[in-house]
Amino acid sequence: MSSSSGGRSRFRQHTEFFLLVGAVALAALALFVALRSERRVTLDPGQEVTVTDAEAILERANDAVNFADGILSFLEGVSVLVAIAVAAGGLLVRSTIQRQADATTKFAEETERRLAEREQRLDEMEAAFTQRLEGMVADTRREIQAVKEQGRESFRVLSLLVLAEQQVRARNIDTALEMLHSARALDPDNHAANYLLGYLYTSRREYDRAIELLEQALEQEAGFTPAIAALGLALRRKGDTLDTPRQHDERDRLWAAAERKLIEALHKDPRLTDADGESYYGTLGGLYRRQGRHNAAIDAYEQAHRVTPNKSYPIINLATLYHHQGNQERAAHFFRQVIDAAVLQLDDDPRDQWTRADYAQALLATGDVEAALSQLQMLIDQNAPRGLLETVRSGLEFLGEAPEPVTGLDAMLHLVDSALETTA
Repeated sequence: MSSSSGGRSRFRQHTEFFLLVGAVALAALALFVALRSERRVTLDPGQEVTVTDAEAILERANDAVNFADGILSFLEGVSVLVAIAVAAGGLLVRSTIQRQADATTKFAEETERRLAEREQRLDEMEAAFTQRLEGMVADTRREIQAVKEQGRESFRVLSLLVLAEQQVRARNIDTALEMLHSARALDPDNHAANYLLGYLYTSRREYDRAIELLEQALEQEAGFTPAIAALGLALRRKGDTLDTPRQHDERDRLWAAAERKLIEALHKDPRLTDADGESYYGTLGGLYRRQGRHNAAIDAYEQAHRVTPNKSYPIINLATLYHHQGNQERAAHFFRQVIDAAVLQLDDDPRDQWTRADYAQALLATGDVEAALSQLQMLIDQNAPRGLLETVRSGLEFLGEAPEPVTGLDAMLHLVDSALETTA
């Protein structure tokens, strides 16, 4: 306010000064003009003044008085004009200052309003950011908790899978199934759990359920090779059950699908084995034998023997195939290998029912009928599953198709049939 008042005072002083200077200049100009136009009368002190001269002097004096009055009147007029000009200037200055003050006030108010709006927006942004940050923190905590829970469940599933696999190797199938169902309840989409369940249901001859589980495992993990091979096994064994003429078309369709799956899996991993440690080349060889493709079956079993040289399963099938073809020398060679391998395996694991079945068949083929019947009875006493007994009977029937008869074959078949009648 002091700066504004000082500015108005200086402006008023400058205005008054210029107006006064202008008025004096005009008065001086008028006086100069008057003096130049007057007629001077010179008096000599010793000279006698005539009436005419006196009148002239008086007239000059009156003119001078009148001129002085005019000057004074002019100066008074100029003063009035100066006052009016000063007042007008003051009003103009005041108006200008007022407009500037109003503009300044308006600017200040607008600035204050904008600052208030900006502060409000900043407060809103801060609140929104704080809310979003709190939401992100809450979401992160929930995700961390979910990951922890998922990690704990994944560890439980993995533990159950490991325990289930141990139970499978121990032939405790019911406990293995219970553990696998617990794992699947925690993680229904776990491809490993579905694969193992499918494999076990195949061994229990529940082929439709096995195929459904294995297909589900492959939906979750399309390139999961063990599930591909296990599906081939389930399809083959389901086809094996369709033995009436009316079922042959469906059987052939299932066998063709099984062959495709087994070849696909073995192409990905030629050393692939099932949960029992047997090469899937053996499964393919069994399919070829049932189709009458004996040379292809021999090739497949030889591949299986290379993958699992200590397993009796591919050797007994090679021996049986060579015996069926009349090649007794090769057949005897492989039957002796079966006996040697089975003795070692049964010493290590007397509960290995598949190896005991191969051992009994090899003993029969080499002429030791009494030992063969003893091993078969021991197998039956171990509560061998129906699927295993059916496989034994199928092998004995194939052995009976050979050109050279096998002593004691009928007794073995009778013992197997009696066990099948009492086995679910």
